[in-house]
Formats: sequence, structure tokens, C-alpha cells
Amino acid sequence: MRSPNRHGGLRALVFLVLVAAPSTVVAQEPLWRLTAKPASESSVPLDERSRESGWCPPGLLSPDHDADADCASCRFTLTSLGDPPTLDTFSGQHLLPYRASSPQLLLGGLVAGGAVAGVLANSLLAYDHRSFWVYNKGFFTKGSKDGGADLASHFADYYVIQREFAFLYEMLGFSEKDARWISLGVSVFTQVINEVGDGFDKTQGFSREDVIMGTLGATTAALVSAAHVDDLVGVRTSHLPGPTYSHDVYSADLKLAGVARRLGLEVGPARFLLFSLTYSAKGYRDQNATPDQRQRLVGFEIGLDLEEMLNAVKARRDTWWGYALHVLGDNIRWPYTAVGMRYDLNHDQWRGPNNGNFP
Repeated sequence: MRSPNRHGGLRALVFLVLVAAPSTVVAQEPLWRLTAKPASESSVPLDERSRESGWCPPGLLSPDHDADADCASCRFTLTSLGDPPTLDTFSGQHLLPYRASSPQLLLGGLVAGGAVAGVLANSLLAYDHRSFWVYNKGFFTKGSKDGGADLASHFADYYVIQREFAFLYEMLGFSEKDARWISLGVSVFTQVINEVGDGFDKTQGFSREDVIMGTLGATTAALVSAAHVDDLVGVRTSHLPGPTYSHDVYSADLKLAGVARRLGLEVGPARFLLFSLTYSAKGYRDQNATPDQRQRLVGFEIGLDLEEMLNAVKARRDTWWGYALHVLGDNIRWPYTAVGMRYDLNHDQWRGPNNGNFP
């Protein structure tokens, strides 16, 4: 019997990244940590790890910084925003609970092979099969099977997968740059294999649109990391129980804490907020919903920045338990953590304010 969940392989891979990956981390002292002096002191030297890497926090260099000098001379000025900033806040060298002393090529290969094997096995073993075929579903159309929610899911899921695999490859000893691009390759290849498997499913088929959206999501995550702006922007996925997609909201976030830090602003509790653009679809997989009850919703909202909240209580990615909390808190848009307005493209009307997940 075919599994009722069309994205079983994709969701299984997201689950692997969000839950299983932190279990590979062992509790150790952080590899590097930025110890800050009070804001009254004009500058704080970066730690040895950053000096070796040549990286300096963007937008925070002191006026007398010599761009041609190595990072040993780099200094930056702290603003008074409560806890001192850390390198992970500024998207430089990531805070990790563990890092191998040299690249672990075998383990890295096993991670990539396991991801590919997992989605392929799900597609080939869990579904009814036929000869390979292609399904042209279109992009975010009113009459599509899922109203575009599956495409938003592919984008958000592979954004998260690329991002967290990059952290994992750094823990396996690869440089931040190498980990980023290896993770991108693994994510895109896994996306293609997932769709190839779907091509043998009687009801789904190979979807070029899914491949495009998944590739765009993974590439966006890599570019955000390469530009060192993941303290400013991010993407979160959503996989809630119930009719597929009906309670899910996918968000692209602007992090007010990152904006405040880069501009040197004191924003108080507002640093724990996100401004988000969202996409969701209602009723497309609900057997009790009529076609007229289907909704495609583009929205904006204000929500809680769980990543910033975790950092504020010292639960950072430099401990195994903090890492696990961040994997779940940074990447998932949890219900009842945001409120906003949604424009229903199917009925040309605004809905809300609401939480987006439930009526």
C-alpha cells in the first residue's frame, strides 16, 4: 500500500537533519569563543581561530582597520545590547560543540550516501510503482494539487538541509567554505534523487518544479552563508500533523536583532522579534474541504526569534544541548509564535490577524 504522505522521503530527510544530526555531537569545551570587554573599551580582539581564518565581522571594523592586514589586527566596537556578541551571531566562524582536527572524508561520504540512500529507499519501497514519468504541476497555481505549498516546502526544507549539513561538515573537520559547498552539492543531488524516485510513483511523477524549488532553497542558504548575512535573514520550514500542508506556514525572516547589531541600535525586547513573509495553502489536501474553501495565502507577520532567545539564555551552538535546541528552534516555524495578515490569492481578500497555522 502506498504511503499517504507524498513527501515521506523529504520529510524523513528533514527529520534526520533536525533531530539525528545533533546526536553525533559530543560534549566538549567550545573550540573557540569570543570573550568581550565592556563597551566602554574601544575594541575587542578576535580569538586565535578568527586570526588564522582571516575573517572579521562584517560592518563592525574599526575606522582604523587596515583591510590589507591580516585578521590579527582586526578590531571591532561593541554596542550595548546586553550580552556581548559572539562569532556565530555575526556569521563568521561558527560556534560548534565539536570539530575534528582534520577533514573526515569517510564520515563525510557516509553522511552524503546515507542522505541519498534514505530518500531513494523511501521512494522505491513505500510507494506503488509504474514506469518513469514526468508530472508538469506548474508553479503556485490555483488549480494545482497543493496550491504551491509543496513547492514552498521544497524551498524551505532544502534551505534547512543545506544549512545544517554545512554545520555537520564543519564538525567533521572541513573548513567553513568547503563545508558550505559540499553541503550544497549533497543537498541538490539528494533533491534530484528524491524526484527520480518519485518518477516511478504511480500518482506523483518526476517534478521539474520540485527540483527547481529545492535547488533554489539550497542555493539560497549557501549564498546567505557565503555573504555572512544569516544573522539578518533566514528561512524556516513547517511540518505539522494533520492534512498535508493544511496547517503548515513557510517563512522568510528578517531578524531584528541582526539589524540592530549592525546599525548599533538599542532596541530592547524587540531584538527577540522577526518580521516575516509567509506562504501557506489551506484545504488542498483536506478531504472535507470543497474547492471553494481552498486558499493560497501570502502574508506578513511578526513572530518570536527563538534563535536570539536561546542565545540570550546562554543556550548556544557551542554545547551539544544548545546545538540540539538551535537545530529545532532556528529552522522550524512553530505554531502560536507569530501573528500576521494573509492575502488569499484564491478569493482576493485579506484574512487575519491570525497565527497562520489554524483557522
